[in-house]
Amino acid sequence: MNRYTQAILLSASTLRMLPHIVLYMAYCKRIDPDLVKYQDRKTGVRNFIKVCTRERVFRNLFYYRLGEYRSVWVKWMLPPERSLHIWCPSIGEGAHFEHNYATYLNAESIGKDFYCLQLVTLGNDKDGRRPTIGDNVKIFTGATVFGGITIGNHVTIGAGAVVNMDVPDNCTVTGNPAVIRIRGEK
Repeated sequence: MNRYTQAILLSASTLRMLPHIVLYMAYCKRIDPDLVKYQDRKTGVRNFIKVCTRERVFRNLFYYRLGEYRSVWVKWMLPPERSLHIWCPSIGEGAHFEHNYATYLNAESIGKDFYCLQLVTLGNDKDGRRPTIGDNVKIFTGATVFGGITIGNHVTIGAGAVVNMDVPDNCTVTGNPAVIRIRGEK
């Protein structure tokens, strides 16, 4: 797309995004660590407009960061991804959701630099206990993590893995049932 067409489209999007832009400017310190994970890897109003226009899943994260009561007034102008559900008391800065349809994030907490693809479920067990996710965790397509477990820092959970036990730091988890491999060891 040439730069003139892009400028026209961004200008049109800006009109319906005026309340979003005002909220972004008011809470940019909270939003910027997530924003740099998308599109041009920059902060600022221009990249915010571009990301909000093109990335529905970013809107979910933006509305989450604003809080339920602040975001309810602007959600209807730019609807979020309907099948990405976030029921988590805290998500660390630098989260990145990609292609997240049919994803349920129901965890006690999620650490910094969380990366998540589609069809992921973080959920509770029959006793209602939810997982705690560490920093720098990547969860790939179709993975399920449930129960009162702890996922350590720098962990990668592979596509389709089913995890219901604690995972130490610096590990890769694959398969169903889950097989844990500590990085650097065979």
